[in-house]
Amino acid sequence: MEFVKGQKYLCMLAPAFAAEFEYPEIVYRLRQLGFDDVVELTFGAKMVNIAYYELLKESIEKGEKKTWIASPCPTLVNMVRVKFPELIPNLVPVLSPMGAMALICKKYYPDYKRVFVGPCITKKLEGQELGTIDESITFKELNELFKLHNIPEKVTDSKYCVTFEKFYNDYTKIYPISGGLSSTLHYKNILKEKDILVTDGVANVMKVLSGFKDGMYKDYKFLDILTCAGGCIGGPGMIGERSVKERTKKIHEYREFASRYEQDLGRTGKKLMVEDINFERKF
Repeated sequence: MEFVKGQKYLCMLAPAFAAEFEYPEIVYRLRQLGFDDVVELTFGAKMVNIAYYELLKESIEKGEKKTWIASPCPTLVNMVRVKFPELIPNLVPVLSPMGAMALICKKYYPDYKRVFVGPCITKKLEGQELGTIDESITFKELNELFKLHNIPEKVTDSKYCVTFEKFYNDYTKIYPISGGLSSTLHYKNILKEKDILVTDGVANVMKVLSGFKDGMYKDYKFLDILTCAGGCIGGPGMIGERSVKERTKKIHEYREFASRYEQDLGRTGKKLMVEDINFERKF
């Protein structure tokens, strides 16, 4: 991508970044590259969780015989559309954290070009479909831009040790690992652990989707499934050769660090901030 002089740019950074880049250095590097502000997707993920909870609660109270399929993964959504179109009504009709955060940023950063940076190639297609993302690049592509523009990995001047423009700092930082959505959903008032299936990888997902009968997959009420092995941290847009185990560890370490040392800097991530935004999505 190229930065146009006079245009403001906002980087929407996927939480999987912690498996590849150091924080807070990554924010400094992105600003050096040309971004005016950098945000995480965590607040968007929180709004997604709230929408999921409300939908699942309503469905259960109505006594619906239906297994809902989590829909943040665009590859999974496309797989359902193409190979299992009869399951489209089972997809949770809620935006992904990227889609939700794009609407939030459209409200709070109206004059900025919104650029999503993450581990997923298919997010490029999702961004085009939604129309709320101006450009999407992968971590691999970002790393090439850092090399092209000679952006250093380490911050040597303390005045450049900047943090995210914060909306919210909380548990949703683990969204990119397998089971991250359901483990942050606070579902215990509406679901039991046995009601939820967590799995990842194309072969496993295909097996599950092929096993639906009359809108149900066995006795499960909710499927938290992702097509990449290990979750989004196994995406084709990742850079390094770290194992899924190592990447998962780095995500947890980042969340632990942030929970200890980061503050919301005045923004508390309340639903009230976005009560005028509709996070529903149609497939």
